[in-house]
This record gives sequence, C-alpha cells and structure tokens, in this order.
Amino acid sequence: MNKLYKSLISILIIVFIMSNTNGILAVTQSEIKNQTNLKNEVTNKIEDIQEQKEEIETKKSEAMKQVESLNTQINTYESQIGDLEDKIEKANDKIADAEKQLKENQKQYDNNQKLLEQRLVATYEAGEISYLDVILSSEGLTDFISNFYLVSEIAQHDTELLEEIQKEKEKIEKSKQEIEDGKKDLTEAKASKESVAKELKTAKSEKTTYVNQLSAEEAKLEKDLEEFKNYQDTISSKIAKMKKQYEAEQLAAQKAAASKTSSSSSSKTSSSSSSSSSGGSNSNGAKSSYGFGWPVANPVIGTGYGVSGRLWASGHHTGLDFRASTGTQVYSIGDGQVFDTGYSSAYGNYVEIYHGNNIYSFYAHGSRIQVYEGQKVSKGQPIMLSGATGNVTGAHLHFEIRTPGYRYANCVNPRNYLP
Repeated sequence: MNKLYKSLISILIIVFIMSNTNGILAVTQSEIKNQTNLKNEVTNKIEDIQEQKEEIETKKSEAMKQVESLNTQINTYESQIGDLEDKIEKANDKIADAEKQLKENQKQYDNNQKLLEQRLVATYEAGEISYLDVILSSEGLTDFISNFYLVSEIAQHDTELLEEIQKEKEKIEKSKQEIEDGKKDLTEAKASKESVAKELKTAKSEKTTYVNQLSAEEAKLEKDLEEFKNYQDTISSKIAKMKKQYEAEQLAAQKAAASKTSSSSSSKTSSSSSSSSSGGSNSNGAKSSYGFGWPVANPVIGTGYGVSGRLWASGHHTGLDFRASTGTQVYSIGDGQVFDTGYSSAYGNYVEIYHGNNIYSFYAHGSRIQVYEGQKVSKGQPIMLSGATGNVTGAHLHFEIRTPGYRYANCVNPRNYLP
C-alpha cells in the first residue's frame, strides 16, 4: 500500500505541474502524450486496486464461511452442554431422593433394632418370663405347639424385618453410588464440552477480527479506487480539452497561412516553389483531399497496405513501403507537431507527427532523425533520412497513417490520405 500512496502523490504532483503549465503555455502534442501516459498509469493503478480488492473479497468470503462453521459448532456444543446440565440436575434430584429414602430406611432400621433390643432386655430383666418360659408354661400339647409357633414367628419376623431393612439400605446405597458416578461422568463431559466451546469461541473471535480487518482494508481500497477513478475522469477530460485546444490552434494557424497565401499571387508562387524545393521534387507539392503531400520525392511504392505475410506481427502490412536508399530525404506530409521520436527493434529509428483531427503520420527505418519531440513542422519539411534500421531486409521508408489514435492498432490504409 505504501507504493500505492507514493504513486498517488506522484500523480498529484504531475497533475498539478501539468495544470499550471497548460494554463500558461500553448498546448503541445508532447503534453497531450504525457497526459495520456498519466491516464494509462492511473488505469493500471485502478486495475491493481481492483485485483487486490477481489483478492480481499475472496479471503473475506472464506473467513466468513469459517466463522459460520464455528458458530454452528458452538451452537451444537452449547446445546449439548444444556442437555448435560439437565441430566446433571435430574441426577442431583435422584441423589436427593435416594438420600431421603436412605435416611428413612436408616431411621426405621434403627427403631426396629432399638425395639428388639428393648424387648430382649425386658425379657431378661423379667427373669421368669422368656421364650422358654412361654413354651414350658403350655398347659397341653396343643398349647405348647401354639406357644412354640408364636415365639418362632416373633423371632423370625424380627430377623426378617431387620434383614429386609438392611437389604433396602444396601440397595439405596448402591443406587446412590451409581447416580453419583453418573453425575461425575456428566460433570466431566460438561467440563470437556465447555472447554471445546471456549476454544471455538476464541477461534470465532479471531476470525471475526480478521474479517473486520479485511473489511477495513476493503473499504480503504474502495476509497482509493474511487479517488483514482476520479483522477482518471479528470485526466480524460483534460486530454479532451487539450486536444480541442491544440486542434483550434492548428486550425487558426492554417487559416492564417491560407489568408497570407491568398493575399498576393507572388507570395503564393514563392510558397509553392519553396515547398517543391523542400520536398526535393514537384511531386511533393501535390495535395490529397486532406491537403497532404508525399513523404519522399519521386515516390515509388514497393509493398502496399494490407499485404499478408509472416514478416509482420499483425499478419499483414500496416502501411506503405516507399523505395528509398539509405540517406534519402523524408518529409512531413503536412503541417503538424512531432508527437514522438525514438527507436524500436521492429521500426528502427522512427518519427510520428500529429496533424490534427486525430490523424497521425508515422515514418520508420530511418538512418537519422532530424526533428525532436514537440517540434512544430510544416508540410514538406525534412524530418528524417531513410535507412535500414530495425526489422528490415533492405533500405526503404515504411510509412503509416494512424487514426483515430497514435497507436499501432489504429493503422489504416495510407493511400486514402495521400495525393
């Protein structure tokens, strides 16, 4: 992002300088080209920001899915914890009931034990009265049997009652222990669930924080994107105004020249002779419907426009090839301003001139360039010497017309613009 801001500051400085410069000086093709390059740079920045924004949106979407997944897991664990709490509560109720029943059984056992002990003590203290006395005091066999049975039943009942109470007590103790063990397992399970739920909540919090960070970064990129788009619109508007101003200046210059030419026939004759001399041949004084002349004297076309072949990157010839040995003078086909000069592996030394009305002429494979970028030129003015630089099989002049822009992709048939 630091690089982005540095670029933004650079663009602001350039815009400021260009704005102040253009307010004072006449518009040149060089300035229009600078603004166009600036616009392309801003467009590239917009594309970079959009790519970063899309990457952040992808990360944010993935993080949101993870947050939703974590939220689902948390809800599941919290539901399980709630179920365990219900079970623990029920287990506590059962333990309480068991403890209550155990206390009642213990109380009954203690009471019966106490009664039995009291009866035995009373029997002992009575001395003459005992189970044996009861049996021996029988008056007959029938009474004996009856008394013996009664004594046996009492003793058996006391024993069975105590045994029954003891068994019930043991049963309750066992049940209580089982419930206690179950409660312990439930408590441990609950603790485990709570631990996992806590970890999930922590993970969810981290993911949510990450999503918020991405959202903040996304909002910042959105703001940067809007600013760059605003600059792009401003630059586009400025380029359009500069082109309009430039063409108005060119038109005014052409009208002034035409007025000067028509003011006297002698001046017209002198101008015609000068043009013929500059072009190296009367043929360069010929005019097309656009007012353009020939780029070389005594023009002979070798390879025409649109010829197919593997020699050209586009698959066809994008201009006209004029036969010209190395050192042949090349002329501007019309009034204009030098838009660009330079060297490329394909074209060698080249010159590009803007003539207004979105028409650019392009001259390639020169041995020497005679003009500079931003220079105003007139029709028939020498601009370059032909040669064999770049991707060529021999010396010649490669000539193109580019419209409505200055790019290679805007090449059209030059023959329609020449005499």
